[in-house]
Amino acid sequence: MLQLKSDEQFRVVRDLLDKAEYTEAHLCSRFGIENLEKFEDEFDRSQIDDFEKDATGVLIQLFVEGHFVDVTLAERHFGSEVLQAMADLGMVERNPSSNAQISSTVALYPTAGVHIVSDRWNLPDRSSYKPREDVVYPAIVSNAQRFLKFLPGTECRTFLELCSGTAFAGLHAAERFAGHVWAFDISDRSTLFGEFNRRLNGIANATVASGDLYAPADGLKFERIVAHPPYVPVLRPKWIYHDGGEDGEQIVRRCVAELPGYLEPGGIFYLLAMASDREDAPYEQRVRSWLGEQEQEFDIAVFATRSLDPEEFAVRAVMNSENSTADYREFRRLFRSLGVKDMIYAVLMIQRRAETRPVFTIRRQTGPGTRSEQILNAMAWETSLASPDGLERMMQSRPKANEQSELRVRHRMTGNGWEIDEYMLRGSFPFSMEARTDPWAPYLMAQCDGTKTVVECFENLKTQEAIPSGADATEFARALAVLVSGGFLQLEQ
Repeated sequence: MLQLKSDEQFRVVRDLLDKAEYTEAHLCSRFGIENLEKFEDEFDRSQIDDFEKDATGVLIQLFVEGHFVDVTLAERHFGSEVLQAMADLGMVERNPSSNAQISSTVALYPTAGVHIVSDRWNLPDRSSYKPREDVVYPAIVSNAQRFLKFLPGTECRTFLELCSGTAFAGLHAAERFAGHVWAFDISDRSTLFGEFNRRLNGIANATVASGDLYAPADGLKFERIVAHPPYVPVLRPKWIYHDGGEDGEQIVRRCVAELPGYLEPGGIFYLLAMASDREDAPYEQRVRSWLGEQEQEFDIAVFATRSLDPEEFAVRAVMNSENSTADYREFRRLFRSLGVKDMIYAVLMIQRRAETRPVFTIRRQTGPGTRSEQILNAMAWETSLASPDGLERMMQSRPKANEQSELRVRHRMTGNGWEIDEYMLRGSFPFSMEARTDPWAPYLMAQCDGTKTVVECFENLKTQEAIPSGADATEFARALAVLVSGGFLQLEQ
């Protein structure tokens, strides 16, 4: 079991990690893989040079691969002081079958610019591994890395990570852009790992605490709140990190419903989870209802990364677990009773307005290149547009057609021959979007080269008779605003 010993013991281990260049870039180079997320799938040990030649190789054997390592080998490359510190901190233990060998009690790897300890994903003797109910989930698996990919990385004074587990996102924020970070988790064991990781990295501007969601905040409010909560629908709870109640939204709902008490005006809440569109309302509208009486203080944006038919989820739930065919039928019955139309895996962004203005609710589909920057840009644009002078400022901006957009024209055979039936704009960046548009769209996209204001584009289109001479400039600007929101146009100020 991990032990929170002296700062000096943590420093000794940290110095070894730094000296060994135990970084994500170095390990990926050593493994010949793109990122550590792909370690299990792409790593071919036979292609790697001798792992016993340096400290990095021994660290990999011990903490990533999870093998037994000879004590003499570890002492040669780590030094006896480091090895003793690792033992005192509970990171390594002797092999019960051979006192001449040690194994790790945890996994240790670099990610997001910090060193993270989590539970292992295997056993050193390669016997059957069964996770504990309070397992501390690794931070280099795909879902955790996706959470990091969309994490808002702009500077903030106060940052709270809910359901923090290893606290890797919060510690990354503390190192890069946050004044002070708090990391809360209901599991005492996760809290231990989070505090261990804070001290292992020597991070002073972070506080790790145990409690149910916001409970440890004790009156504090935050400029940024993030969460990657348990979200998997389950019929019988088993794992703390995994189970989200029968519909998967039990903890997501609470994160949102209690948010008004903790998010500052102008602050941003970011959550990545699976949720559902229902027959009575899509996910984003349901989120608004969870905010209760204060919902008119909040902007809501959903950025869906993928969707899953509830029938398909029920099949996967049975095939990929110990669930039975009876559970398959129960999931189907449950989803029908709830009116679930689609399961979606999505980024949820909620922003508390800083001034009096109309709030917005939007939904976008992410594309291959969508990252946190594109999501924050979309939020900033919608915020600007919702301000009292938003449309007026837009009319003086200089739109530019997105080079990754395309305009498709569909023709239909009629009694008069081929006639244009539909104009469709499609784009893959910043979002995967499509929108039906008007016949003047080709003329508009040609005008939008980043040198002309919206007003100038409007007047030029009237001159070309692409739009009626009596067209209203404000309505034209509103139409362009929709294209900007979809990513088809970009604004040059």
